[in-house]
Amino acid sequence: MIIKKIGTTNLSKPNDSESERNDKKDETTSLEALRNSLGPGNTLPRGQLLEGRYEIEQVIGYGGMSTVYRARDIRFASTVRVCAVKEMFDVSTDPNVRLDKLKRFEEEANFLAMLNHPSIPKIFDFFAANDRRYLVLEYIDGKNLENVLEEQGTPFEEQQVLEWGIALCDVLGYLHNHKPKPIVFRDMKPSNIMLTGTNRLVLIDFGIAKTFQEDKKGTMIGTEGYSPPEQYKGLALPGGDIYALGATLHQLLTNSDPRMEVPFTFHERLPRSKNPKVSAETEAVIMKALEFDIAKRWQTVGEFRQAMLKVLEGKFSQYQQTGPERNGNGNEIGRNAGTSSLNPITSSLVAARGAGMTGINPTSLNTPTQAPVPVARQETMTSGVTNSRFRQTAVEEPDTLVAPDNLPMGELVWTFASEEEIRNNAVVHHNVVYFGSYDSNLYAINSVNGEFLWKAATTGGICTVPAIAERGIVIGSEDGTLYSFDLEQGNQIWTFRTGAHIRSSARYYTPLVFFGSDDQHIYCVEARTGRMVWKQRTWAPVRSTPTVAGGTVYVGSMDGQLYALDGNNGNVKSKFRALEGIISSPTVHDNMVIFGSLDNNLYCLDTNTNWVLWKFKTNSYVNSSPLFHNGKVYVGSVDGYLYCLEAKNGRLAWKFNTGKQVTSSPRIADGVVYFGCVDGNLYALDAEKGTPRWYYPTEGPISASPVIDNGRVYIGSLDYKMYALTAPSSEKI
Repeated sequence: MIIKKIGTTNLSKPNDSESERNDKKDETTSLEALRNSLGPGNTLPRGQLLEGRYEIEQVIGYGGMSTVYRARDIRFASTVRVCAVKEMFDVSTDPNVRLDKLKRFEEEANFLAMLNHPSIPKIFDFFAANDRRYLVLEYIDGKNLENVLEEQGTPFEEQQVLEWGIALCDVLGYLHNHKPKPIVFRDMKPSNIMLTGTNRLVLIDFGIAKTFQEDKKGTMIGTEGYSPPEQYKGLALPGGDIYALGATLHQLLTNSDPRMEVPFTFHERLPRSKNPKVSAETEAVIMKALEFDIAKRWQTVGEFRQAMLKVLEGKFSQYQQTGPERNGNGNEIGRNAGTSSLNPITSSLVAARGAGMTGINPTSLNTPTQAPVPVARQETMTSGVTNSRFRQTAVEEPDTLVAPDNLPMGELVWTFASEEEIRNNAVVHHNVVYFGSYDSNLYAINSVNGEFLWKAATTGGICTVPAIAERGIVIGSEDGTLYSFDLEQGNQIWTFRTGAHIRSSARYYTPLVFFGSDDQHIYCVEARTGRMVWKQRTWAPVRSTPTVAGGTVYVGSMDGQLYALDGNNGNVKSKFRALEGIISSPTVHDNMVIFGSLDNNLYCLDTNTNWVLWKFKTNSYVNSSPLFHNGKVYVGSVDGYLYCLEAKNGRLAWKFNTGKQVTSSPRIADGVVYFGCVDGNLYALDAEKGTPRWYYPTEGPISASPVIDNGRVYIGSLDYKMYALTAPSSEKI
């Protein structure tokens, strides 16, 4: 799968000449959408001069708290000296937040100033202007590995990945052995690794690097999917960089993005299962770095580096038996690696090419002992699905239901194909189906015949549900922006910029819109203008969709807490802490708020006291959002079941086994409960008894939830298509 991102692809090319500068200025024009997405006044115009010497040429990237520009240092009049200017912009009104961001920015400047390594960008200047802070850095002429992987579309060759891994161990070894205190990078991932035209790897974005202080905890910082479990607890340890490097190399070998998976499930996605060309030796080395328990990983990057080198030399089995090579003083060879550049390493590896690989049993390394967790994604299914897919073994429990072999198939009314995955729900309004696609567009389709009406572009993939709000339709994007578009023609009405991806769907509650962001905040904006009314900080990304009841906003966060906020000002009324993060969106009914958690439980709280009325434990994560209907609660689980519980006490009424993950949220109409499944099927069950009525197979996993309108079921699939379905003729009366 290719993750679409705003990047600098093709903006910088090796061996720029003076004559190419105008071409680069022209390329800046194509970044107007990027400028607009950052909001008015948030980016510097082309040609602006900073400190009387740094002339801005173009935007080359941005993050939650900064924008990065390509600039020219005009004090060097006789030559073109290009540099990168990193600008800290901050629209926060909270003085504590502003102070925290400023502190982190200054820490990055201080970190870079004291470091000297060919894989770390040099810092030239640091100054403040117009209430903003600026770093002037070495311009890295190349592309980050995420963009390179995206353009290639297939995994990298094993030898190339190992060579890169060794080079990255060198720079991490330099950081981890830095004096007087080791430095932990904390955000190793492909997008933070630049590959230059001379095959040099350079780490970028030292904004969250941290000196190592054993047993001192902070807040979770890093990137989900790459960050190790201890980093979620705020611990910055060198072993965390080893885990993140393992995750990075896993992605380069498999082209599988860990941000799209359930955290800590690499053992369910072994490299060889994704890419059979990967050797057992390399798989074993990578998976040891990805151990959940930090004590079971490679203990130093020197060990990790030496293991990869031994794989290239064909001596890894011997290395497993004897351990790391040591010098006369008993120290590991390679433990303090960190001063050599990529080219000498690559040269030393060339001599090892062709040495061949010796056999190895990957399970001889430390493998996870905890119970397996189902993978977060399945391979895209092919067409031609038949009823034989429903065959099940004997039912283990009397309250477990499965689909029979002769289950009727629903009838297809129409399909509409977007250009990427459809990950979340549609909405139907006045005979129009609105839905977002990961191709970055919001679509409007005629609900009757599936004809295209219009589409509106964002600058990032869309994995949220649109919301009808006032005269427009509101939707969040991976580019960190909440958009409002005109319902009739898709013209943009306003945008609101946050500091990170938006994966929490917006909730409209007259006259306001509530939503969360990966920047760890819950936002409230005016539906008509997009003006911010308030925001409230959590301690991790917010991907749950808010629910509003009685003037209170209920929403979960990946910090494991369910927040109850005053809808008028965002003040926290109460918090409840689950054992793990909350993606599930809460439902509120009869003074009960019900939600799922990654701790495998479905919780029911009293809205007045915040006490737990009951909880129901499933066998895996509950990402699905519960539905209350006629005294019962319906919810899916990654364990493969759709559950029906008694709302008053959480007692199981029935459960239906799909055999695959159910992250889709159920919907009910006319006594039928509908939901999607990772096995690619839409299921329709009797809501009271749980008996299957019919199904429809799509050509990809379904993470979206169905929408029912006028007897039709609308469902999106990861096969890029939106489906309009009806019950089979045998079901129609």
